[in-house]
Amino acid sequence: MLKIDRSAVDKAIENLDDMFNATNEVLKEYEAEKKALKEREEFLKNRLAQLQEQHATTLMDREVTRDNPSDYIYLSKQLSGIDEEVEILLSLQEQLQDEYKELKEKYMPIIRDSYRRDLSAKNSYFNVNEAVNYVRDELKQAISDYENEIYKQDSQVMSVIYDDFLSDSELMNESWDDPERRSSALSFKRTFDFDRTKLSYDREIKL
Repeated sequence: MLKIDRSAVDKAIENLDDMFNATNEVLKEYEAEKKALKEREEFLKNRLAQLQEQHATTLMDREVTRDNPSDYIYLSKQLSGIDEEVEILLSLQEQLQDEYKELKEKYMPIIRDSYRRDLSAKNSYFNVNEAVNYVRDELKQAISDYENEIYKQDSQVMSVIYDDFLSDSELMNESWDDPERRSSALSFKRTFDFDRTKLSYDREIKL
């Protein structure tokens, strides 16, 4: 049985460490901005819960003071203030959803370009065509190991990319009236085609 010298592919796998370093850095920046929005969202949510509880308590207190005009008016003003703040908070929540969308749209081209650059280096570490010319079946496992390492590291960055971008049906809507946004969505999706981590070699070579 033929035995192949795995030193070249093993070295290539070692060199793949932090292959998606640039993409990970971009995702860290995205996550940091997303975290700020999440914190604001949580604050608004908690404040609304407080106001709802305060509104219920004040409403009951006002009913008790119905025969006391001064207290009734005072508590009515408090209720109006609570209602006004609730309206403001609800408006801020709506704006926050727009900010989430804007954040994703901002990072779509950045992630796409960074990911492409990182992924483009996969064939520079290991010349698949040259290796296939020397061996066949023995090489399959080595290539599989190499692809698995790429897939493993790819999976680390794809978690956020898929959950927050590709699975967002509105963001990935190809029927947008805006041609530029439609082109951006299509280009982004093409970057993450299912066979993106597969190693390429000449079709004439059969494994």
